[in-house]
Amino acid sequence: MIRKYTKSDDNEIIETWYEASVIAHSFAPEDFWASEKENIRKKYLPISETYVAEKNGRVVGFISLLENLIGALFVLPPYQRKGIGSALVETVKTVRKELFVEVYKDNVNAQQFYSNCGFSFVKEKIQSETGYTLLEMKIETTYP
Repeated sequence: MIRKYTKSDDNEIIETWYEASVIAHSFAPEDFWASEKENIRKKYLPISETYVAEKNGRVVGFISLLENLIGALFVLPPYQRKGIGSALVETVKTVRKELFVEVYKDNVNAQQFYSNCGFSFVKEKIQSETGYTLLEMKIETTYP
């Protein structure tokens, strides 16, 4: 089931984000991801439009929008490759006319995932916080 985020989801979202981040972004130091937990809770969740995927009453994935930018899409590792990420993308495609996402150039799996969802490459840039290269991708949706 996919539903809108509520404040009571915070702890599960942060754990989902952290567990998936250290695997998906193994090229970056794990302590960087640990240091970002409070930023997720206090800075990003309050300003984003977030949807969660639930299985048996537990949050197993989420997607957060900052305007037309997918600021986060993470699924707990045991639930990955089961269609949850794709379902979350399909959900936000119904609420925006166009969507953008930035993925690390070193995260080939994320690039492939978004390509499979219909996103195409726009440009590269350097992320100021990490110094890593980001690829910006975009999709036009069928949103009215």
